[in-house]
Amino acid sequence: MFKRFNTPQNMRSYLLLALLPWLLIGCLESSSSVVAPTEPTEPDYSTVPAPYDTTGKPVITLEGGTIAYLVYQTDHPFIAQPRDQVAIFLTLRTLDGEIVSSTYSDSVTTASLVDVQGISVSGLKNGVIGMRINEKRTLFVPPSEGFADVDSNNVNYDLRNDTIRYDVLLDRIYDN
Repeated sequence: MFKRFNTPQNMRSYLLLALLPWLLIGCLESSSSVVAPTEPTEPDYSTVPAPYDTTGKPVITLEGGTIAYLVYQTDHPFIAQPRDQVAIFLTLRTLDGEIVSSTYSDSVTTASLVDVQGISVSGLKNGVIGMRINEKRTLFVPPSEGFADVDSNNVNYDLRNDTIRYDVLLDRIYDN
């Protein structure tokens, strides 16, 4: 009977069984030290690029009254169409320069992947349609093409009467 205990396989099994309670206790203790969720913090916009300079840039008026400054144009052959998915970098600001949202927030630069047809802000959608890869535009979107029709639960409800500014860089186009 004692000879079986001395085999290497049995010694490992007994050792694991002996250590199991301590492993379980350690897991329970570490899971009980999980920090409770905190209040959401304000985004860090310190890495958001400065607003695009629109001085002397070509300007077009889009359907619905959105004004588009063509800040940087390319001759890339691919042009965003309503049926496409696009990756865009953008910053939404009020006219007094307050940043409302940005893909450059919290020291992370991540393009938003969106279906052009699914963009809910008409002025932004109209501004993205026709952009070429690597093109930059500044869009001034009137309330009627922005957030005028959002309900009171929408995070942008306070902007419903405001003209808003988008700085947009079209990064990629995924043809559907």
